[in-house]
Amino acid sequence: MAHWGATARHAALAGALCLSALPGLAADLKSTDLDSTAALREAVTIDGVMDHLRAFQAIADANGGNRAAGRPGYDRSADHVAALLERAGYTVTLEPFDFPFFEEVAPPILTAIGVEIDRGQVITLPNSASGDVTAPLIPPSGSALGCEAKDFQGFIRGAIALIQRGTCTFQAKVDNAVAAGAAGVVIHNEGGPGRTDAFRGRLRDPAPVPVVGIPSDLGARLREGRPDTRLAVEARSGTRSSVNVLADGPEGTTGDTILVGAHLDGVPEGPGINDNGSGAAVILETALRMAELAGDPGGGRPANRVRFAFWGAEEIGLVGSRHHVARLSEQERGRLAAVLNFDMLGSPNPGRFVYDGPVEIQRVFTGYFRAMGLDMGTTPMRGGSDHAPFAAVGIPTGGLYTGAGETKSDTSATRFGGVAGRPFDPCYHQACDDIDNIDRAILDQMADAAAHAILTLSRAPHGGRVGGGAAL
Repeated sequence: MAHWGATARHAALAGALCLSALPGLAADLKSTDLDSTAALREAVTIDGVMDHLRAFQAIADANGGNRAAGRPGYDRSADHVAALLERAGYTVTLEPFDFPFFEEVAPPILTAIGVEIDRGQVITLPNSASGDVTAPLIPPSGSALGCEAKDFQGFIRGAIALIQRGTCTFQAKVDNAVAAGAAGVVIHNEGGPGRTDAFRGRLRDPAPVPVVGIPSDLGARLREGRPDTRLAVEARSGTRSSVNVLADGPEGTTGDTILVGAHLDGVPEGPGINDNGSGAAVILETALRMAELAGDPGGGRPANRVRFAFWGAEEIGLVGSRHHVARLSEQERGRLAAVLNFDMLGSPNPGRFVYDGPVEIQRVFTGYFRAMGLDMGTTPMRGGSDHAPFAAVGIPTGGLYTGAGETKSDTSATRFGGVAGRPFDPCYHQACDDIDNIDRAILDQMADAAAHAILTLSRAPHGGRVGGGAAL
């Protein structure tokens, strides 16, 4: 077991952070900032990160090709991570939770008289009900988006609702259609840039009727003809159990905690090596190397405890991180100085994005990239990853991201390289998200940036708190 403490090489960090709102700290990185995290960044190597990804790939290969929550591949991944962290000297906790489980038994069926439909154009939305319905296909009488109950005035009970994606949640659309008497729901894509193909959204709650997503052009043809349609979904649902893996370092001098998280689960379709083996591998390698370097005598305790969190069931709706936040007392929430989230750090057609959270956290990342001569952009703090439950209760959050299924623009291609007009990750949520789906160069850069930010914030007297005060 490693001895926890700070290395002498890191001692200069406490007085040289780039958190401008903290008293006496510089707004821009100086050479001492980079020097103070150099030992950790040198220890966190791309070879080490890739070793973890190869382990995740082997686990998926041995367990049905995936590491999805509630399945053996995830359980083996959690056991593997927990064992490594315990061996390194962390206090490891497996935090159990239950979640709604959904699994397709057969591909969905959508047929319509006079309209040619390929099977690949129809995708079941998780939490859809099973069912086999033949009925007229009818759009809402009001807005095509179906976001208001009034949009379904005059809807024929027992018909299948045809609704456009956008503006409100899938759940709201389905709830409104079901309340109007729909026996099934077909949601077509919007037709704007990056929103033309069939899609896999997720319903928050189990639906009482079958629900599928289809491309925008198919939706337009169905809307024009309104033919009698057959919609069939065959799936299993219920409740399963999973765990978050939490690993605590030593107590800091402030009593506060920097929480560093990445979701460990993937989707059932593939091994989930970029999404999100990449983020999990980066924080795992950082945790192991921090413990290793902490054995260097002469340093004091860190200002803030670092807790590494490997979330379960993110792909099912941020279930693990939501569960963790719900269990925290007000006092425990108040001791979380900052939460960092790392989701998809090795995309093969990458961008280099920093979450646009509190400036005190954002500047740790942007200052580092500027000092290294690397261009970066910002990405909105939306609700699609595990930072969201923490941000929702006012805890400062930040993180890194290299892109998912969004189409790379000409501007992004100019700034970051790669190919415009193609997704940042063409294998997003697919079987091809395997060990060959990783850009080693971007993953190496993101691993160094993550290591720098984690160590920087662990040494900050007030973590990422805005203005150096209490949590937001």
